[in-house]
Amino acid sequence: MKAILFYILILLLFSYSCKKEEYREPVYAGIYDSTFTLHEFSPPLKVNLKLDTLNNFYFGADSMDINLDGKFDLIIKQRLYLDKIQPIQLTDDDNPYCLLKFKNGLEFSTIIEYIIRGQGDVGHKIGIDPISTYHRIDNISDWSGNVTSAAMWLEPASNYYNSNGSWYDFTNTEKYIGIRMKINSQYKYGWIRVNEISRENISFISYAIEK
Repeated sequence: MKAILFYILILLLFSYSCKKEEYREPVYAGIYDSTFTLHEFSPPLKVNLKLDTLNNFYFGADSMDINLDGKFDLIIKQRLYLDKIQPIQLTDDDNPYCLLKFKNGLEFSTIIEYIIRGQGDVGHKIGIDPISTYHRIDNISDWSGNVTSAAMWLEPASNYYNSNGSWYDFTNTEKYIGIRMKINSQYKYGWIRVNEISRENISFISYAIEK
């Protein structure tokens, strides 16, 4: 009887130890402390758009070093047409957009955008999930994985795609992009704070990730 009780006690202690090891401090959008690497832009980061008079559009790009290791982990690309006058487009690369490219293993929290193409054909694409302040990030289940780029918003070349992106209709709105990066075989979670006055006027306020 004593032996059985002993083994039960060992099993309970082992179970408690496993649960203790699995526990992690929650990560919430917009919240940080000394355990985070934080960077605040002053003034907020806006892509500097330059006019291409030949092709009648503005284009610009900028970048972020999320974990401050000297490598650019996020590239922001933005394209807008002058006076909203657009030539005939053939591909999405010719259209207005705000596109994010993720590098060095940086991932973003995703949202599935369903696309109704007609005649019973329904497709989908991966978008960047706009999350609200205090939303818990470390228990999000949908991450980009091997998908390394996505549009915050995009005016597609064809109505066949029928999706302008999850950030397309925001005005005077502040949201967050959930991010994570595997560092030393362990995921570190964080967020990017974004203010969108309009789809043409987007500012990146700050970002933070666990150390």
